[in-house]
Amino acid sequence: MAEEQQTKKRSSLPAYLLTPLLLFLLTGGILVLAYSLAPVHRVQKYLNIAFMDNLKTTGTTAGLHIKENKIETEQDPAKKTYEDGKINYPTFGEQYAVLSSEAIGLTVSVYYGVNPDLLDLGACQTTQSAIIGEKGNTVIDAHVTTFFSDLAKLKPGDTVQLHTNYGAFTYQVEENITFEKNDKQYLAVTEDEVLTLYTCAPQVIGSADTRIGVRCRPVSKQFYEPAEDTEVKS
Repeated sequence: MAEEQQTKKRSSLPAYLLTPLLLFLLTGGILVLAYSLAPVHRVQKYLNIAFMDNLKTTGTTAGLHIKENKIETEQDPAKKTYEDGKINYPTFGEQYAVLSSEAIGLTVSVYYGVNPDLLDLGACQTTQSAIIGEKGNTVIDAHVTTFFSDLAKLKPGDTVQLHTNYGAFTYQVEENITFEKNDKQYLAVTEDEVLTLYTCAPQVIGSADTRIGVRCRPVSKQFYEPAEDTEVKS
């Protein structure tokens, strides 16, 4: 009887050892399958956080942190402004501007960073582009099916405004642009100050490879505070 029990224990030993291994492999397979079926943009959200540029002014976060700000678009005419002034640098996911154009009835919040979740909320500025008010190419895009649906209606001579919590900036449309998805000529860094607004070309089915937009030049810069190295005369 004792020998029979010992034999049963020995025969069941491989099962005890293999069961945890089989459960581990099964769980791993399910996770791999779920990862492969998950929307890519959910994974990309955290990749965007991991590869932020050096303009991010806070510590790393566990995920996307969206910060909403109250930005005044009506200016007090009695308030003193400056042509050169202090910039408040935004963090990734922060709403830091309001973009408007009376020519097409456009008013939309601008978020710093390009991300599917942010694009659902408004227009997005790529972190590789110049901060509003700085020299360089400020690049902002939004969905053609939502906020930039009438962007192509802008024409040379129309004005565009960007209000931030550190200043108000007015631009004039210089030209309409069309380029392909992989063509970075209008998105590249520039030495002169320019505003580039773009979106996908309207397409009924699928994702468009063509981009449309406008190139704008600054005509007015009104900072609310002088630059730190600017001597303010009384």
